Amino acid sequence: LIAHRYRGNKTIWGYDLLNEPAEGMVRMGLMNWHELATHAAKNIRAIDQQHAIVVEPIWATPTALKDLKPLPIPGVVYSVHIYEPLRFTHQGFGGRPSGVFYPGKIDNQFWDKQQLQRVLQSVVDYQRQYGVRIYVGEFSAIRWAPKDSAYNYLHDLIEIFEQNGWDWAYHAFREWNGWSVEHTSNQQEQKPSITMTNRERLLKTWYAKNSQH
Repeated sequence: LIAHRYRGNKTIWGYDLLNEPAEGMVRMGLMNWHELATHAAKNIRAIDQQHAIVVEPIWATPTALKDLKPLPIPGVVYSVHIYEPLRFTHQGFGGRPSGVFYPGKIDNQFWDKQQLQRVLQSVVDYQRQYGVRIYVGEFSAIRWAPKDSAYNYLHDLIEIFEQNGWDWAYHAFREWNGWSVEHTSNQQEQKPSITMTNRERLLKTWYAKNSQH
């Protein structure tokens, strides 16, 4: 098991059992996702009692979390990803049109911080009901969203995360430049900016708070 290798390793925060698990009809005799996650977590905890065990609901969507019964194992962290609305966060990619603003009206719904709070309310409710730790394992906005839309979206989400005491990680660091905070909002520019973008500054400002604790 990976737990044998990394137990006691202080650079490892936790074990994410499966990224965005998908589940359809489960055949007779097979484990469903909750049963499989519980089985895996028990085996990890038998080896490593320190590191967090991260469990995501189906597709890691905020609304699916309410259907995931907490695992009967200590040190489990429950994780969701948020990219809603996809028409904004993934604009200009996968055939989606560009020029979608945030805050703004998207698909007949006005999206702003209040709407994001509504989307994440099920996570807040889950946290309060079960007294569990929440980790937002992915969130992002395409860098070429118009004007400061990507910055505004990230800013509002992080404030919501922090207000609720959630851990979080930005997607992604030096993976695909569409998510890069080191690149400008100009889609044609393929090299990192020589000056810090407002999105990069936003993340670094929040990251700096970690060293204060």
